[in-house]
Amino acid sequence: MAQDRSGSDKWVISQSSPLPGTGKVGAENGASEGTARSNVSIPMFSGGQSGLATTGKAPERIRFVAADDFPPFIFRDSEERLMGYNVDLAREICESLKAACSLKILPFGHLTNAVINGEADAAIAGLSMTPDSLQKLSFSQIYMRFPGRFVVKKESTLEPLPENLGAKRIAVVKGSRHEAFLERFFSEAIPVPFENEALMRNALMESQVDALFSDGMKLSFWLDTRAADQCCKFAGGPWLDPNYFSGGLTIAAKAGNAKVLNAINLGLSRLQSNGRLGELYLRYFPRGFF
Repeated sequence: MAQDRSGSDKWVISQSSPLPGTGKVGAENGASEGTARSNVSIPMFSGGQSGLATTGKAPERIRFVAADDFPPFIFRDSEERLMGYNVDLAREICESLKAACSLKILPFGHLTNAVINGEADAAIAGLSMTPDSLQKLSFSQIYMRFPGRFVVKKESTLEPLPENLGAKRIAVVKGSRHEAFLERFFSEAIPVPFENEALMRNALMESQVDALFSDGMKLSFWLDTRAADQCCKFAGGPWLDPNYFSGGLTIAAKAGNAKVLNAINLGLSRLQSNGRLGELYLRYFPRGFF
């Protein structure tokens, strides 16, 4: 978990604050903005306009809390600067609402209580929706999902649909939700379980299997590593099922705090409509995983 910095680690957003990490999308990965936009599918997450217009003005200030050990969503760089997708997203939401914002870093286990006790307005930290948390917290629209994806060797022409995978050997991590999903919906395929991601990926690189099936976000980073050596590519499209994979990332407010939650939903909807959510996605995931 993140170290407790006694509340001293905080940034405050003003309307003139620059966004961290701005510049050409994909520049750090050697891709131009135009290339990234033409080759990457940008997902749609947030829905239409929220009901803020019927519930009053947005709050003048939103106090966010998060933990700093969730890369690439929030983390420390080599100089201990706070950065990540969630940092930029919180800033963008507040700028879209013309609200001032702060972000306070706490250990992950303290975030729920900070929101419930009124020390913060919202947690932007991937808190899970569980029967227990839904008694205490309300959750925003989803702003990120994590699909399952198939990866094949670069020369492969395999189209990974249920009707095409009969007798095909598909690597999965043993006991994972991806293994369960494959067995349920690709019943003609032959699951080949491995103890971990590294062994699964090596099996594909060495052509011991026809494809692998795992978390799309993790795979998108691996495909660009030296270890992958440009061996492989995504095949087919994303597979989403909240019964098997993560239900997605949301922002949590105290149960009943409709003013803050409606404002956050409105901010997310505006960012989806004006393309800023897409720009954030490309900034942190230039290869994309949808």
